[in-house]
Amino acid sequence: MTGNEKKGYFFVFLTGVFFALEVIGFKEIFRNYNTEPEIAALFGVGFAFLMVTPYFLFSKKRQTKVITTIRRDGLILTLGTISNAIGIVLYYFALKQTDLGPAAILIKTTVLYNVLLGVFFLGETLKKREILGIVIAILGIYMISTLQGQIQLFSAFLILVSAFLFAIQSYMIKKYIPEILGLEYAYLRLFLLTVFFFLYSLFIGSFHIPDFFIIFVLGLFSLLGYFLGRAFYFEAHNYLPISKLNATLLIEPIFLMFVGIFFMQEPFDQKKIFGAGFILLGLYLIVFHKRKVKQ
Repeated sequence: MTGNEKKGYFFVFLTGVFFALEVIGFKEIFRNYNTEPEIAALFGVGFAFLMVTPYFLFSKKRQTKVITTIRRDGLILTLGTISNAIGIVLYYFALKQTDLGPAAILIKTTVLYNVLLGVFFLGETLKKREILGIVIAILGIYMISTLQGQIQLFSAFLILVSAFLFAIQSYMIKKYIPEILGLEYAYLRLFLLTVFFFLYSLFIGSFHIPDFFIIFVLGLFSLLGYFLGRAFYFEAHNYLPISKLNATLLIEPIFLMFVGIFFMQEPFDQKKIFGAGFILLGLYLIVFHKRKVKQ
């Protein structure tokens, strides 16, 4: 393993930790307060944006990097953020009505979508191992999606759509951005998400200001996930191929599933365990081949 790969895996490890904390925080807000998904996202990313702005304003070097990102990567940043924003709304809407474990597993179908995007838009071909992985993953998706009392079929569909929208951003970054500035990219993404969710909440007539405590908690977890987690994830793109990025993140939903079972009183049943196992096994088979070919 090269030094760059070690650095990339370290960034991905930090990404998984901060992503998990963000999901847990937002799930707790949805469990205990009647907060709309777009309002939670708006005040979470908005508060996080305000907290990190001084870090970028009071340094000429960081200002230059922000301007460089806008000029060089502005179009991809905007398109990817819009895709992400729509996916976030769908994911949080489903998360409000879904147990943490099934939602965390289904959202990792982003790996599957990345493979399909490569096949349809990059001229890649599917090998036997990958086809087997896709079939096994689809079986797991079916099992997780039909967990009665833990997830609704419509919620499962929304999460699968959300995962596809998340996959689009990584695809565009790897295709069109040779070297990404992770912190600056994550910072500008916070700003664009804030604008998007503000306009969206005004458009659908749901805008209101929640209690400051809720804003503070959402902002804190958004700082961890939307800023630090995303910054590490973007930086990892510079050191690892996209298949290795997603392969390492497959550990995260297992952690979240057990958090849901042990700390949120979510049910423990065989169908959930087998479904999660099938999805992760299928995705592992998909990325294992990619890693082998890359080596």
